[in-house]
Amino acid sequence: MGMGNPLEISGSELVQILRTPAELFTSGGCVLLDTRPFLAFSRAHICESRNVNWNSMLRRRSKSSVVSLEWLVADKALLARLRSGEFSLVVVLDEGSRSVADLKSESLASLLISALQAEIQTCTTQICFLQGGFDGFFADFPEFCFNSPVGNHAALSEPEPVVPGRRTPLYDQDGPVEILPFLFLGSAHHSSRRETLEGCGITAVLNVSSSCPNLFEEELRYMTLRVEDSLAADIRVLFPKAIQFIESVKNSGGRVLVHCQAGISRSATICLAYLIHARRVRLDEAFDFVKRRRHVISPNLAFMGQLLQFETDVLCHYAVLDAAENGNAFQYICSEDGNL
Repeated sequence: MGMGNPLEISGSELVQILRTPAELFTSGGCVLLDTRPFLAFSRAHICESRNVNWNSMLRRRSKSSVVSLEWLVADKALLARLRSGEFSLVVVLDEGSRSVADLKSESLASLLISALQAEIQTCTTQICFLQGGFDGFFADFPEFCFNSPVGNHAALSEPEPVVPGRRTPLYDQDGPVEILPFLFLGSAHHSSRRETLEGCGITAVLNVSSSCPNLFEEELRYMTLRVEDSLAADIRVLFPKAIQFIESVKNSGGRVLVHCQAGISRSATICLAYLIHARRVRLDEAFDFVKRRRHVISPNLAFMGQLLQFETDVLCHYAVLDAAENGNAFQYICSEDGNL
């Protein structure tokens, strides 16, 4: 029964589950919830698994052992499916714990299991725990895992120099980079090449330059948010519109390219804001994640300051929301300098 103790399963048993056709499950099949940090998950994970994350800033200030699923599952659609008991199996995994008994009570996997047991509204869902975690499963069954081709060293190297006489820098010779399956980051060069957009499956473009034209308005969906790349510019005021546009493209099954002139400051800032909002991660973690994909990103200092304030706003919002909805003992402090 889903409300009882988690069922511990081995890697080979998970393989059998993954190989089982969805129609053979009694309800909505199986979902894997990976509790490893966002960056580790982005580098490698079991195919079709979903990352859950509770920001460490919130964790340090929790005065209660009870944590809401809403803190952990940023995807509202997935959250609703979990709470309604739509899945037959919910498999929780961490880095490499051998059993539920090995989990510390404050570990994210333990908190997630408790939240699932408290909030799933039906007894038809079986909560499972993967013995050996992702590390053990990846060692035995790498063919069931995604392993990012992005190299730690090459991606973090210095930008290639621009060769005199060549108009397009080396880092723009290829297409825009994929930040998430529906979110791409690039430059005006990328936005002007129809074959490049088609190759990436781009259906929408978010233009955050000061003057770049929208060249394919009869074919693609556009949003234009004019902003200068200057220390005086307020890009934070654009975050809600940009995030809403990206979400709408995602929900329609499309793919969106976010670009400015060079794909270095303004468009990178928007992508970082989206990650902070949608994945509830720290700015430094989001920055590392994006830089590994497009190593030339460098938001100006004013934009970085605005992103730091946005990070604090997002975390405070979910803290207040959870306290209001669940009446728990969570307490937080927003200091005057914008730090939690």
